[in-house]
Amino acid sequence: MVEQNTWKDFKKGNEASFHRLYEAYAPIMYRYGCKLSKDKDLVKDCLQQVFFNIWKRKEHLGDPASVKNYLLKALRFEIIKKSDKKHAFESLPDSYQFLSTNSYESDLIDLQTCEINQKRINNLLAQLPARQREVVFLKYYMNLSPKEISVMMDLEQESVYKLTYKAIDKLQQLFLKLYAAVLLGFFLFF
Repeated sequence: MVEQNTWKDFKKGNEASFHRLYEAYAPIMYRYGCKLSKDKDLVKDCLQQVFFNIWKRKEHLGDPASVKNYLLKALRFEIIKKSDKKHAFESLPDSYQFLSTNSYESDLIDLQTCEINQKRINNLLAQLPARQREVVFLKYYMNLSPKEISVMMDLEQESVYKLTYKAIDKLQQLFLKLYAAVLLGFFLFF
């Protein structure tokens, strides 16, 4: 496993391995950190602090099952430790849209539709409690397994399943309310 070999070489003091870890995981960690805090400078500081800490303590570190999860969890704890409670866990995930159409008009219509849908999704996600938003982000945007999420959030795996179920159920209810109102408005005007 390449990830584990790089980690072991890093722990022996290999700077090239440390740089490979940073290059591979810093962008992922930054994106995750920006979901936990709107303060991008705080996220950058915490990201640097995590890598500073692991370099400083490299001889004392264990061998995690997943280096990515280990680093994401370290970043999460660093952000929580350094941020105000009112600013933590407020931002929402970005959309990942791939548009492919033939004409400029089609592209423009698709872009506007995506923006409208993204705003609707963001509004629905904003109505979820912070922990449910975080579990949705980790599961559907970071593609982590329930076991990885449980380690990341310091929860039992069963709690991750419950949080995910509650988040999806709440989103379905909110979605139905939104589109019932849209349909009602459509029929009233036509």
